[in-house]
Amino acid sequence: MSSSTTPTTTTPPTTTPPPVSPKSFSITDFRTKIGNIVRPNLWYAELTSGATGTSTTISSMPNFGFRCESTTLPGRTIATIDDVGSGPPLKLPYDMNYADIEITVICSSDMAERKAFESWMDSVVSRSGRVNYHSSYARGNMLTLSQLAENGTTLITYNLMDVYPIQISAMNLSWEDSNTYQRFTATLCYRQHKIS
Repeated sequence: MSSSTTPTTTTPPTTTPPPVSPKSFSITDFRTKIGNIVRPNLWYAELTSGATGTSTTISSMPNFGFRCESTTLPGRTIATIDDVGSGPPLKLPYDMNYADIEITVICSSDMAERKAFESWMDSVVSRSGRVNYHSSYARGNMLTLSQLAENGTTLITYNLMDVYPIQISAMNLSWEDSNTYQRFTATLCYRQHKIS
């Protein structure tokens, strides 16, 4: 009786590709590519009055540009509405919304800045609840925020039109806080901003 033998197959060995080394990263190249950058601590603020009832209030803060400790360059949002038909909804624009901004103000030794913002708030809605005309507390007021370069030149300026405060924050009083200074935050709204 003849015996049959099953042929054997040889599986070729699997080879693992060599690991790909990441591209070398040079700090010098990074600095060259990124170039000069804008720093958030180089900026200036200016507040000017145009409303009939705020000239005295705003003029009582002649050093506002140096008392304004921090703020933000304003943002804006396009308001949209969904047009629902067949298929995915289509967002269509219908208005432009300007977000309120916050500023942090350092108080001088006579609290002139706090008093000025308290008076400005009173010109919007009096202590008795009387709401005044927009022209008396906002129209013509302008907050100017400028981003500066390291050499002091102005890179971009935002002019916030018809600005007025809608909120001022509480201020802390504490015997423990002996190595700091008084400051408060004010929330400002405005009609629109223009860029120059």
